[in-house]
Amino acid sequence: MSIIPKKPWVLLTIILATLNACSAIPTNPPPIVMLPPQPLVIAPPSQLEVLMQYYESIRKMPATELVKEHDKAKQNLILARSDTARAELALLLVLPNTSFRDTGAALNLLNEWSKEAKLSASMRSLKHLLSTLLAEQQRINSNVNELSQKLKEEQKHSEILKNQIDDIKNMEKNLILRDKP
Repeated sequence: MSIIPKKPWVLLTIILATLNACSAIPTNPPPIVMLPPQPLVIAPPSQLEVLMQYYESIRKMPATELVKEHDKAKQNLILARSDTARAELALLLVLPNTSFRDTGAALNLLNEWSKEAKLSASMRSLKHLLSTLLAEQQRINSNVNELSQKLKEEQKHSEILKNQIDDIKNMEKNLILRDKP
């Protein structure tokens, strides 16, 4: 069998197709256009992120700095009367093991938070969470105080009963000693 086609027009078609394919490849590639890089758009931190960063920073402060920060936050609230200043002071007031810890005052600050303020969903959730936790903590503290008072009363009553028992024992001893010859 021969590779050469028998009809010359088939051979001519193959040669023309090969030449046409070679001529379609450009000799000079088009220039590459470099676009300037798009600037990175960094979104500013949300109010919630700012407050959580603030809480993280005050949580690590020593007691002396915390007292100064508490005074500064009170002054900021008096001067600015902003929701951020209110939230920062509330966060300071709920810190454990501080001399200025006051869950009632923190709850009042949260309840006074402007209802007209356009809070993000996350800030509304934080406000609701803190308010709920602080109200529950106040209720528990009230129950603890009540139970402590009842315990003191029971201890007093127990002491009175113990003294009465001791008095009765002494009276019995005296009677026994008196009856002996």
